[in-house]
Amino acid sequence: MAPVPARKLHEQFDAYLLQTEFFLLTTKPSSLTQPAPQWRATQSAGVDQLAQSISGWDQVYDQTSPGQFYGGLTELMLGQVQLFIESSSHALVQTCKTWPGATWFGIPVQRRQIVRVDGTRVASDMLALHTGHGDFQLTTPDDFGFLGIVIQTEWLRQYAALEHSELPEALLTQRVLQVPDDCLEAFRRWLCQLLLEQPAQVAGLTLQGQQYFLNEAVAGLVQLLTHGKNGPRENVSAQHARRTLRRARDYLQAHTDRCVTVHELCEQLGSSPRALQDCFRKYVGLSPKTYLKALKLNEARRELRRADSSLASVSDVAERYGFWHLSQFAADYRWLFGELPSETLRKRSP
Repeated sequence: MAPVPARKLHEQFDAYLLQTEFFLLTTKPSSLTQPAPQWRATQSAGVDQLAQSISGWDQVYDQTSPGQFYGGLTELMLGQVQLFIESSSHALVQTCKTWPGATWFGIPVQRRQIVRVDGTRVASDMLALHTGHGDFQLTTPDDFGFLGIVIQTEWLRQYAALEHSELPEALLTQRVLQVPDDCLEAFRRWLCQLLLEQPAQVAGLTLQGQQYFLNEAVAGLVQLLTHGKNGPRENVSAQHARRTLRRARDYLQAHTDRCVTVHELCEQLGSSPRALQDCFRKYVGLSPKTYLKALKLNEARRELRRADSSLASVSDVAERYGFWHLSQFAADYRWLFGELPSETLRKRSP
């Protein structure tokens, strides 16, 4: 990802100054509640205004480099999860405190800037985190952008357990967590696309579409937290993996009009998430989630290239293959194939 200066982030925030509220059905552990899901974007002309702009936090920001400060925040509440991106034009020392019982995870937007959490440097392949009732301190440089995820700690543990990806007790007590750079970069890119490129369409999503983004966010986070622990187990035979993959593909091809989730696939195949992941990793070297998305995108690409297709527009193709969010579809498509779906459509043979 190319570096995104804070001024550029600030300009993007300006284009999306809106406030939208919608209701979302949450899945999995549902005993914990959060404020009503909402989208909010703000600009700030001072450090105090920026510190106070995020929902549910208690913060004090101190500016440490000279010049007129400006910043911005875009925040999205999805059920148990708060997602945000914050930009700041000047270096800061931030004293931060989330709501009780929550864990914060932070990812720098730019990979080569020096940021510290409680004195510990956050390298480009690291995820910053803080759990507990006390505050923590961030030290950030000029022209800085930070992605944040806040989630109720117990809810996160329950979610991970249902995914057969239990989180070790000591994991969330760390200040930084080293993760595979390619996995972190993919998650960073997805969050940036969601928060900076798609707010105008969020309110129009169906409940199913909203649930999709919630699951994507939490599943992506759990995958980062459990990296290295979910490789294929040696007792998975190639024959069993091939048979499982074939059944999965048959089910997907029978339901091309929507995005099949990993949970649905597990139910249909009578498999646990961990067992399904073992088979996919063993046979194709991909997670089920990555494979499902790639398969759907390839189906959509073939449709866009078909000269005899009855679908005349990109939106028609996206809807036909179960992509609820057009700009997310375009972003994922461009990432995988190196061109926009509209470019593929223009090349369609008469």
